This record gives sequence, structure tokens and C-alpha cells, in this order.
Amino acid sequence: MKKIIIARNVLQAAGGNDTIFKRSNIATYPVRSSEEILNLHGVHKADIIITEIDLPLMGGVKLCSAIRNDPNLKEVAIILIGDSAEACRDAQANIVLTRPLDPAQLFWKVSELLLAPQRQDMRTLLHAAVKGREKNTAFLGHSQNISISGMLLETDHPLQTGDRLTCTFHVGRREIVVEAEVKRLVKLESGKRQYGIRFINLDMKFIILIEQFIKGNIKH
Repeated sequence: MKKIIIARNVLQAAGGNDTIFKRSNIATYPVRSSEEILNLHGVHKADIIITEIDLPLMGGVKLCSAIRNDPNLKEVAIILIGDSAEACRDAQANIVLTRPLDPAQLFWKVSELLLAPQRQDMRTLLHAAVKGREKNTAFLGHSQNISISGMLLETDHPLQTGDRLTCTFHVGRREIVVEAEVKRLVKLESGKRQYGIRFINLDMKFIILIEQFIKGNIKH
């Protein structure tokens, strides 16, 4: 079980609990102050802390300093959100996001931190957005069996055959953005769902990157 402590304002700006923070393998602790973060982290030893630079009463900079200087607390990833990227970096945050907050970017960074150990195989971290349904919806998942024609996507987000997606993922250190379409649904014995998606008009340079990735020529 992964543990995330997050400022309530950030959680609300990111869409509330009905997001990545609702996943069954994530325990989320919303907080109102930096002091509450410090106390909760001392008890639960969070994997990720997501806070704002001006969160009362201590503030993000002092909070980061207190955590990094405590040998029992310092082993945690911190995402700090504020108006000044430079001030946030000085606070020794792992990731800095500026306002106005982009929820999709936040979800992507959280997933990168949570899934980093899984990058040694062919599972590729994926951020996608569904297009053409009730409204555009961003979600996260991971892929398996990636090829130049498409991938097998596993996600908690429900999809339908024919849904059009904008997918963003990394191969090595290169970011790939591609349009795709859901072609088939695979139901697993565990109850999870995987979706076969087909890339649409994949750029040649991305085709080469994916081929190299499959052949093992691109390091994670």
C-alpha cells in the first residue's frame, strides 16, 4: 500500500478523490496545514507528500527543511506547488509544479514516483486523455506488449471500443505523444481490464524509438 499525504486545496484542484488517489493500492491523507503533514508523516511514513509553498502555518519551505533534516523522515518524495519555481527548488523538493496547477501533470508525476521501480521491464508508464465522450477526461495507466502499431493498456479508468485517446508516455528519456483508438477489451481473472489500443499516424521518429526500445537498445 502506497501512502500519499496531500494538501486539501491541491486535492480539490486535481479533481478530488475520484482520481488516481482513489486507486485501491493508494492510501490518501488530505491535510490542511504543514504541521499536520509533519505529524502524519511521522506516524505513517508517507511515500509521497504533495503540498503548497504557502500552506499554513509553517509553509512549504520550512516543512521541506524539517523533513530533509530529520533522518527518520527524509526518505520521502516531495511535490511542492507554488508561484515561484526557484523558491520551491531551494526547499529541496523532488518535483516542482507551478500554479495554476495542471491536474494531468500532477497525476503523471505522482505515477512516475509510484511506478519507478517497475520500469525495468516492458511496462511503460502512460498518461492518456479520452476524447469524444461526455467530456475530456485525463487518466493514468501502464502498458504492456508495446509495438509500433499499438499497445496493451491496463488502467482502472473504464474505456469503450472506439474511444479516441491522446497518449503520452516515455521511451527511455524521450517523450512520445500519439493519437490512438481503443480496439478491444481484455477481461482478466483478477477483475482488472486491459485494452488493446492502436496508434494513429505514429511519427517515424517515434516508430524508430519504439523499435529500439523493444530491441533493448534504449536504457530506462
